[in-house]
Amino acid sequence: MNGGLILFLKTSNHGRCSRAKCILQIGWFCRMTIGLAILFALAACATSMPEVPPLGSEGHSLPGKVVWHDLVTPDMSTAKAFYGGLLGWNFEDVTSGYTLARNNGRLVAGIAKLSLSGRPSHWLPLVSVLDIEQVLVSTTDAGGKTVLKPFDLPDRGRIAVVKDPQGAAFGLVQSSQGDPADRKADINGWLWNEVWTEDVPAAIDFYRKVAGYVAAEKTVDGDRYRYLEKDGHPRVGLLKKPDPQIGNTWVAYIRVADVDAVVSRAKALGGEVLMAPQADVRKGSVAILADPSGAGFVVQEWEK
Repeated sequence: MNGGLILFLKTSNHGRCSRAKCILQIGWFCRMTIGLAILFALAACATSMPEVPPLGSEGHSLPGKVVWHDLVTPDMSTAKAFYGGLLGWNFEDVTSGYTLARNNGRLVAGIAKLSLSGRPSHWLPLVSVLDIEQVLVSTTDAGGKTVLKPFDLPDRGRIAVVKDPQGAAFGLVQSSQGDPADRKADINGWLWNEVWTEDVPAAIDFYRKVAGYVAAEKTVDGDRYRYLEKDGHPRVGLLKKPDPQIGNTWVAYIRVADVDAVVSRAKALGGEVLMAPQADVRKGSVAILADPSGAGFVVQEWEK
C-alpha cells in the first residue's frame, strides 16, 4: 500500500442521506460490530495455528501501517470463487480453515473459516505495532478494550484484536520478521483504510494515544478530510459516518482499474452493491460492495 495515498468520500448532506439509505438496506455496517471480532478469535483458535509466511523479509517495522487483512467467512469456497472471479486472486489452502490469497503472486490477504453458522463475514485489518503489550495497556487507558488477547502465529508474529471506545474493531500485529515495505498499490490490491465513526475528534484522540499517530488534514473538493500519519506517512483516514444507525467500523479500499466493470462482476458473482458509483462521489470512481456472505469493502479507481 502506498503510504502517501489519501482517499476521500464526499459527505455533503445530499450524498450522505442517499448513501445511508443504500447501506442500511443491506445492513452491512450494522453487522460489523465487535461481536464479529470475537468470532474471529474463535475461528483463529479453533484449530492448530496455520503456518503462514512472514509479512516482510527485511526486518523493518512500519508501526501504524495496516499490513494485513483477514476475511472471516462461514463459506470459504464461495469467498474464493467471488474474490477470484472479481479480482483475479489466486488461493493457497494452508489448513482446512485458513487460506492465503495472492494477487499476481503477491500475498494480499487471508481467509479464515467462521465456524458459527448464521453469521455474516467481515474484513479485519491488522495494524503494525512495535510492542503489542504496551499498545494493549494504552488501549485500555484510552477507553478501548481487548477482545482477543495476544497469541503467537509462527513466522508471522504476535497478534491481538481490540476495539476503540466507539466500538470499531481492528487487529494488532507485532511482526516477527518485519513489515511489507511501502509501495504503490497494485490493481486489485489494497489501497487505503478508513475509520467511519460517530465522533471523529474522539477517534483521533484515541488513535493518537494508542498508536502514536499524528493528526493531519487536507481540503479535497472544498471539503475537510482528516487522517492519521505515522513517521510522516498517511496511514488511516477518518470520516464522520453518514447515519447514526450505522455502526462504527474500519473500512478497507481495493484499487481497481474499472469500477463499473467490477460492480457488474460483483453482481454476477452473487455480491451486493451497497453504493453504486455516483457522479458526486469522487466523480463516480468509488463503489461500496459486499461479498455473498456479507463482508463489505470499497473499490476505488486511482491513477496518481
